[in-house]
Amino acid sequence: MVGFLFHKVFIIMKIIITKNQLKLINENYRRDRFDAEYSEEYPKYKKLFRKMLKQDVDSSHKGYQAIRLKNENGESLFTYMMGSKTLYYNYSLEDEMEDIIPSHIRSRHIKHAAYDYFKELFPDVEIKEVSGAHMG
Repeated sequence: MVGFLFHKVFIIMKIIITKNQLKLINENYRRDRFDAEYSEEYPKYKKLFRKMLKQDVDSSHKGYQAIRLKNENGESLFTYMMGSKTLYYNYSLEDEMEDIIPSHIRSRHIKHAAYDYFKELFPDVEIKEVSGAHMG
């Protein structure tokens, strides 16, 4: 019997892309895999979400660690944490949309609407994650 010695060959490839290509990749693949089937539904509601989010924001504050968008009562509606690059939206925003946008639409698309709205205001900010939170 002839013995064979197999060697594992690892090929390391370095792919070089531009910032614009990376941005395009992130935009195309940022939807969660769980709601990817609904991605075509979002454009139908995008303007309505934007209008609802825009009407609540009264002021913004950019600090050393965070960017906050607040309502007229000074309550935070959005908080972007610079260190983790996470955008938090206040659950109260969903409550305000309750009578206008059905819950199944809201729950599927609020994160993407928050992302789009914040990126419109702060286009140079990199957002890695969007999450809801209770804010005061």
